[in-house]
Amino acid sequence: MSGGFYIGTSIEQDPRFGDASKKLLKEMDFGKILKKPVDMTKVNIDAIKPWISERIKELLGLEDEVLYEFIVNMLEESSAPDPKMMQVNLTGFLESNTQEFMQSLWKILLEAQKGPGGIPESLIQKKIDELKHKREQEELIKANIAIANQRMHGTNTADTTRKTTRAGRKSRWDSPSLDKDTVSTDASTQHASRGTARMASNRVASSTNNEAATRYDQRVGYEERDGYIRHQDNRRHTSTSRSRSPNARRIRDSR
Repeated sequence: MSGGFYIGTSIEQDPRFGDASKKLLKEMDFGKILKKPVDMTKVNIDAIKPWISERIKELLGLEDEVLYEFIVNMLEESSAPDPKMMQVNLTGFLESNTQEFMQSLWKILLEAQKGPGGIPESLIQKKIDELKHKREQEELIKANIAIANQRMHGTNTADTTRKTTRAGRKSRWDSPSLDKDTVSTDASTQHASRGTARMASNRVASSTNNEAATRYDQRVGYEERDGYIRHQDNRRHTSTSRSRSPNARRIRDSR
């Protein structure tokens, strides 16, 4: 004990700061909402702690564990904390943002003592919205994965189809492989068509050969006939020439 007080006493218990605190309480502007009392026995402080940490980060731009613990201790040390005294104590940390912070904090506490389980309705709705958004994001990711798998499956199917179609080909210009029954039927049809074409070709060739033979026979007959005629004419001419010669005439006269 030193100077009439114990080491570690609060500002309220320290007489050196009593007058300064009273002066600030008189000079500082407090909102109307701080006049409403809060029963901390009806508030779930564990549900409020994340909000306090997030709000400090929003106002200061960084996390402050010392300030966070200080605020939580002031709320937990009494079932009916004094909001005006809290604002005075926080002014050295938050400065111009102190009044804004206390307004939002007291609004959350008043809402929490009326909410189910001591949890503010706004925080419950915020959590529901976060879970809904998270679920939508998960469904969107699943949908994108399903689309990617479908595209990949479609690509694999196309590749398989191309590979199956090209199976058995010697080159890309060859026709695709066919079923055995189809191949045998096509082969039979082609064989029959070739036989029919061959028979027609033989008939045409035979007819052509017959016509050529007939023309040849006719030409030979004509030539033989012409030769025979020329031969007869030659004989007649020879006979006539001999009968007209002087020797033939003498022989005929001598007879």
